[in-house]
Amino acid sequence: MNPSTPKVLYQEANPYGSFTAFLEDDGRTIYLYLQSHNNPEWPMKTLWVRNLIDAPDLRVDEDFDVGLAPVLTKSEITDPNAQSSFTEDQIHFIWSEEGDAVALFVDEELQAYLPSWSGIKGVHGYAKFAKEEAPTASPLGDPENGVIAERVRTNRKFWESVAKKDHWKKAQQLRLDFLESKLGKHQTYWSADGGKYPSLGIASFLPKEFPGIKIFSTIGMSVQNQPSIELYHKDYENFSRIELVFAIQLSKEAEDKSETWIQHVLGEMVKFPWSTGIWFGHSHTIQNPRKDPDQLYLDFNWFVLRNVTEEIEQGIAESLPNLHGLVTENGKRANFLFLTPIATEERICFMREGSFKFWETWKKEGYSFFHDSERRMLEF
Repeated sequence: MNPSTPKVLYQEANPYGSFTAFLEDDGRTIYLYLQSHNNPEWPMKTLWVRNLIDAPDLRVDEDFDVGLAPVLTKSEITDPNAQSSFTEDQIHFIWSEEGDAVALFVDEELQAYLPSWSGIKGVHGYAKFAKEEAPTASPLGDPENGVIAERVRTNRKFWESVAKKDHWKKAQQLRLDFLESKLGKHQTYWSADGGKYPSLGIASFLPKEFPGIKIFSTIGMSVQNQPSIELYHKDYENFSRIELVFAIQLSKEAEDKSETWIQHVLGEMVKFPWSTGIWFGHSHTIQNPRKDPDQLYLDFNWFVLRNVTEEIEQGIAESLPNLHGLVTENGKRANFLFLTPIATEERICFMREGSFKFWETWKKEGYSFFHDSERRMLEF
């Protein structure tokens, strides 16, 4: 095969429909690639899988100049002889739970793993035939045992579990039962998944403990881990599973307009982590896609997220909805992140002064977990 006419041997989108992995044969090598559909800032990931020609003693610098995928050298691989290509029926992918990493199986054997940290600190991924650290692959190790093999087994079990017929019914009920034990019987429920995986919903509540406050919560985001979080959070397993919450103070004089916009806000954010590979966490900010019809003094163009679950477990004195204690299917907690609407000017101060100063000022002003459409600007 001419190196200038590479052939895609197999390609597959992840179950979220947000990333595609494909194997490419250019006549000299086979590489595994991973690309994002929705996030233009997410760089293409690459991983060498095998050579299709005898390994050279040294790489040819001109190959890089003309954009050819690097061939690994004799010292970098376990077998310097040319290997054969694949047929489509030999190939099988197992995606990570988060959807941003993929394992390659050939004839039921794990041969390569492209992780979420591919491209960071020179690591591209792990390949069976890599003998030492090379520019585009690292040794896979034992394909049956070890950290990577265990990760892949865990991911396989996750996808097998969510494929069970009654999985969503049980997951939905677990979360609704928990929320109703904390906030009272739900008022309204909306489906929020558009008929595509993952299954998701939104429910509203009028908790007796907080008269005049209406609370909306997603249902089902915490069934699966968020992508990318382990790259940034040391204790990531305790923060990987979330639900988004929006609490609003209802006007005593005006009609309740909350359902004309809030469930749409949550509906537009509910798949964001898995669509983009970007995770939600405490003090993250995100643009508000909808206008508050009752806003009086401020244009609430942004949200800052607040992890109320973490604050409660740390013993905060503020009176908050008791949204902690939900243990998800993987044995880890669900984190309830409240969307706090802020103006563009407040976000500028937030970015300049930092999250600690923002929340300190927020609480000093007497603001709480719920949105007040008529509030005034924070004074930093």
